[in-house]
Amino acid sequence: MRPELSRQLTAPVVELEDVSKTYGEVAALVGAGLVVRRGEMLSIVGPSGSGKSTMLNVMGTLARPSTGTVRIDGHAIDDLSDRQLSALRARTIGFVFQAFHLAGGVPALDAVADGLLYCGLPRGERLRLSERALRRVGLGHRLYNEPHQLSGGEKQRVAIARAVVGDPPLLLADEPTGALDSRSGAMVMELLDELNLAGTTIVVITHDRDIAASLPREVRIRDGRIECDSGLAEHADMGRVGV
Repeated sequence: MRPELSRQLTAPVVELEDVSKTYGEVAALVGAGLVVRRGEMLSIVGPSGSGKSTMLNVMGTLARPSTGTVRIDGHAIDDLSDRQLSALRARTIGFVFQAFHLAGGVPALDAVADGLLYCGLPRGERLRLSERALRRVGLGHRLYNEPHQLSGGEKQRVAIARAVVGDPPLLLADEPTGALDSRSGAMVMELLDELNLAGTTIVVITHDRDIAASLPREVRIRDGRIECDSGLAEHADMGRVGV
């Protein structure tokens, strides 16, 4: 069974309750309510300036809400110090961005191992886990290649390997195909799907309606407000048929 089919039985990994975020006079997020359960794969879609990036920052604990409650893996982030929040983020959340953020001259193996720098593991163990993650994304033959020796799709797969090397339960992918051609983008989405089937909860932030529609759940946001959540509609339908 695909993970999202049984999400009503699984614990939430992200909970937003009436969350708003303002920057000065600008309301970037208004009254957002969202529950993401373990094993789900969903999109958050909207045009530029809709509030997608703000929602990413709030879900990723990179920004605290102005009002409302955010829980990550059961922890209310307002109850945590900055140090505790950093520790929660390190063990719970992996990030993938449109820009690959790979340092020039650094082989893929070391770039991925750097994702474990703050876990207290010895270098040998970090490299072992790095190699495992790279093989998991199909780059076992590129361990020692530097960024200039990799295609755009391969760079993004290195970035994904770095995000999942510590086996976080939640992966936040911000426009992961935005810098790629259509073929490479399709391969990256296939990889994310495979990771989801293996149990990773994946949230894809995108402006691409085709990508959003291809995922099991679609959350549409505009002007800082969630205007539609297909997961809520599905839940209502399941309730009507007595599931």
